[in-house]
Amino acid sequence: MTLYSNIVYNNNIAYKILDIIAIHNFVDKKGNINKQVLGMYVHEKGGDHVLQRQDKFLICETIEEATIV
Repeated sequence: MTLYSNIVYNNNIAYKILDIIAIHNFVDKKGNINKQVLGMYVHEKGGDHVLQRQDKFLICETIEEATIV
């Protein structure tokens, strides 16, 4: 994963970073990630993808490839 200011590339797909948040904010009492709460957070931020980098979640929006008309 390559990081350029607010754009990150993962598997040759470009993502705009909307927010970076610590993973511990979504961990339940059993130590598991609460995916429902994470999903609501991503939706609230307008994202469509989550990437993990060390102890952080990157809340992202996929950058569509340009179409030549």
